Amino acid sequence: MQRWDRELFRGVHMGSPLLCQNECLLNLVRSRSACSSQYRHNALHKTVNFLTISMRIPPVPEVDKNELLRKSWLSGFPDDVIADAAACGAIKAFEDGALLHARGAEADGFYTIASGSVRFTRTTADGQATTIGILDAPSWFGEISLFDGLPRSHDGYAVGATIVLFHAKSDFKRLLETYPAIYERFAKMLCLRLRATFDLVEEAAVAPLPQRLARRLLELAHLKPARGNASAGMREVPLTQEELGHLLGKSRQSISKLLQTWEQNGLIQTKYGRISIKQPDALREVAFPEQAAPRTRTPSSPGHRPARRSKETT
Repeated sequence: MQRWDRELFRGVHMGSPLLCQNECLLNLVRSRSACSSQYRHNALHKTVNFLTISMRIPPVPEVDKNELLRKSWLSGFPDDVIADAAACGAIKAFEDGALLHARGAEADGFYTIASGSVRFTRTTADGQATTIGILDAPSWFGEISLFDGLPRSHDGYAVGATIVLFHAKSDFKRLLETYPAIYERFAKMLCLRLRATFDLVEEAAVAPLPQRLARRLLELAHLKPARGNASAGMREVPLTQEELGHLLGKSRQSISKLLQTWEQNGLIQTKYGRISIKQPDALREVAFPEQAAPRTRTPSSPGHRPARRSKETT
């Protein structure tokens, strides 16, 4: 066994690819005078292959950046603006559970989700992580810290294999300065989010728990309030009952009792760590009773037994 192979073998048994890399490269430098250039080239090639395999670096997938931007925050913008934004954006891949950015960290850039989902959480004083929301493609995030200059407000984790288009802070600000119309686009979007925040505050104060829970499920499943616009198949919400309770400020038992009633009536289906929405229109009637159209239901209609009104009002 050649000296390089012995060092590589010893590094593997040390259990750390990084330790192996450092030691092997150090010995490579030390052996510079004793080894031919071809030998050093082969040794370096072995190191790169070994690290690639042992660290399981996922390949960066092909993503049509222009098409992604057309469907997201640059929808309706001219092709030259989209091409400029696509050229300075980088594709990044994250495994399930990977941290995209941490609460309290300095803003590094702007993210557009190409596939997968991102869960935003905040850890309480007792160490309990509370889910604030979940975004999927082609949503975007990260602009708030870039605008106000303050640290990140939440932790962002990949849910499943997730691919994002990343714009560094300098590139994002250059786009804003070059195309001022993007400023107006973000101003309108931030106003919509502020209105939604006001609605949540009012809802938490006056809406009963069944209505609040139904609205959160529809929002997390990305189903709009209007009837008849659900895509084919069931939509899933990747949250546990405990996480839903934290999101609404209620106990897991209160959430579980409501979900069991809705599952018996055929509106949803509970699974491990997620909830499937089987009848979005029926759930909308619970979430938005003022928009519910009067319909005649026969007592034998499956999944439409009248549920008891919960006594909880907050």
